Amino acid sequence: MTGHTARGIVLLLAGVAGAAAAAGPAYGHVSVSPAQAAPGATTTLTFRVPNERADATTVGIRLVLPTTAPIASAAVHELAGWRAVVERAEPSTGGGPVTAVTWTALTPDAAIDGDQFQEFRVSLGPLPDSGDRVVFKALQTYSDGRVARWIEEPEAGKREPENPAVVLRLDRDAGGAVDEHGMPIAGGAAARDSAPPAAVSLAVGVAALVIAAAALLVALVNRAAAGRRR
Repeated sequence: MTGHTARGIVLLLAGVAGAAAAAGPAYGHVSVSPAQAAPGATTTLTFRVPNERADATTVGIRLVLPTTAPIASAAVHELAGWRAVVERAEPSTGGGPVTAVTWTALTPDAAIDGDQFQEFRVSLGPLPDSGDRVVFKALQTYSDGRVARWIEEPEAGKREPENPAVVLRLDRDAGGAVDEHGMPIAGGAAARDSAPPAAVSLAVGVAALVIAAAALLVALVNRAAAGRRR
């Protein structure tokens, strides 16, 4: 293999690696599953909170609900080691729409440590009947008192912000896999589709890059071999 061929292969592989890294989503921020729900429905959402820091643990997460399209009810799934509080617009009477849900670790052992993540489940509804998304702002509290504010709303056609808020897409075709309480139906689309659409698209894109790189690599090797034979 000639020096030019070797250098071409190295540049090719570096380009593939860079493209794959650029295509990958940011996994450090708070995310929601499922990523979409039916407008006007009540659905159970799972908010995944990773711990991004090696020098502190996550001891609290506060999920702020939108006020422009209020959500009337919230039922929190019990999580061992954590206390959950549902906040409403009229705290003195316990009435009004839900404004926030806060989870607090009860012991240091329950806190999210190292490279771990925790999942927080809550059934919310009814979701807004109009619009294409619901934006949740998340405040992540660490054991040293610092707060990571995941509050920046992503904008279409622009790069993901540094501290993105959680976005739930509204899609009228997304309601067939849950029951009237927002719980997944066994064997439904939500149970079958283990990977979100973005992850599937990413996997397909990376696979295509790898196949293209392999094909070009074979062509370069064959060209080098033909040159030696001449």
